[in-house]
Amino acid sequence: MRKASIELVAPAKVVTLIAGEFGYGKFLYTVDLGAVSEDPPTPSQWFDALEECKRKAQELRYDVSRVRGQHLTLGKNQQR
Repeated sequence: MRKASIELVAPAKVVTLIAGEFGYGKFLYTVDLGAVSEDPPTPSQWFDALEECKRKAQELRYDVSRVRGQHLTLGKNQQR
């Protein structure tokens, strides 16, 4: 199966699915959380967008090998 990575980008408020094990390929799918609200996205919104990208990867037959920025899906009480 082809490899892909997912990147959560806090300043841009986007979650992207990128071809390639290290994310150096083409952009396959993007979830724009900035379009929803001007407020910073909540950990729940980040998590939902991450799951949406994982579903899209599966649909496109990519295996997600790396997730960058996954800490954004954790609430303040869950961080170490």
